[in-house]
Amino acid sequence: MMYVLITGTDHGLGLALVKDLLERGFFVVACRLNPEEKQVDALLEAYGERLKIVELDIGKDASVACMKEKVAGLVPHIDLLINSAGILGDMSRVLGDELDYDEILQVINVNALGALRVTNALVEQVMRSELKTILNISSEAGSIGDCWREGWFGYCMSKAAANMQSVLAYNNIRKDGGRLIVMHPGHMATYMRGHLDTTAKMTPEEASKIILHTVLDTELPVEEKPLYINLYGERLPW
Repeated sequence: MMYVLITGTDHGLGLALVKDLLERGFFVVACRLNPEEKQVDALLEAYGERLKIVELDIGKDASVACMKEKVAGLVPHIDLLINSAGILGDMSRVLGDELDYDEILQVINVNALGALRVTNALVEQVMRSELKTILNISSEAGSIGDCWREGWFGYCMSKAAANMQSVLAYNNIRKDGGRLIVMHPGHMATYMRGHLDTTAKMTPEEASKIILHTVLDTELPVEEKPLYINLYGERLPW
């Protein structure tokens, strides 16, 4: 049995990944933020023996510690850890505007430190597995070499920091056979902007299938640095 843990499974990409991995035969631990979001519960009837739901706020140390304790009693190891949870923050303000620094710090706390909290809590279980793989859902917005935006301070800075912590994490695990992939999942129709983004090029369901094909079905190279790629496996500039 292969075991996977996914954060951010309330809706969107995280939920789509849960569905597709269950269909692939994985045992899935689905971590969601809001217990009032019941979409993932609908999968229990069909996959209850291979699906466990855990509440998790990746922005809080205590919540991550509680999750770690629960997961230790649910699975013997984690073959694939997917850090999918994230928030967007303000996109409109540019230099010279009244910037909300508390909000920027919160976006960085969730998007950069959140993934680090989860990885640090679960790294031993990942390294006990066969796949030993961590997939960090990042963004092309975290690329310093290809930055074109004038705003999105919290989101872009948080994803650049998430990319750096991914490299640091990979430096810790690669000597023991660990893999870490940093991926831009594409522009999807999600509710990260507070409403359904109808300008998106694909649905989370479409993106999920492509992501899992790239990660699980293709021979991605193992290199000195983690791969920073889009969902099709094409490299992005750091």
